Amino acid sequence: MRAMLGLAVSPLQLGIAAVGGYVVVLWVATAFFVWRDARRRSSSLLFQAFALLLGFVPPFLGALVYLVVRPPRTLDEERAFALEEQSLLDVDRDAIPVRPCPSCGKEIEAEFIVCPHCRTQFARRCHSCDRVLRLGWAVCPYCAEEVGHAPLGRATRAG
Repeated sequence: MRAMLGLAVSPLQLGIAAVGGYVVVLWVATAFFVWRDARRRSSSLLFQAFALLLGFVPPFLGALVYLVVRPPRTLDEERAFALEEQSLLDVDRDAIPVRPCPSCGKEIEAEFIVCPHCRTQFARRCHSCDRVLRLGWAVCPYCAEEVGHAPLGRATRAG
């Protein structure tokens, strides 16, 4: 009865239909991949629509073109890089201020009162309030304690 109605399907026609269906499914899946990837890489709706169009219009070739023009990083990667950069800048901001020693030229912390390399004395501490004083001061400006004059030059070793 099938032969009379002309509904007989040859194995060749069945194979061509299966391959054609597979190609169409692959084409739609490729377009979906391109659109989903564009959403992960850009928040611009115009770019996402362009990517979807590229995924469909030149079949399979549009996906290759998209791979060339897409942004190099996803939005999540951009956020991670921005956070990493911000954390590195925060570390630099919290760094201890340094300056060169006027005697030997090596870098020392700004709060040092004696250079640990050449033992040049820059300041001294008040015996009353323990604040840092410059060498030429005769009185502590913080607590008004009489401190006298300290010898300039190298620090003496206690011992």
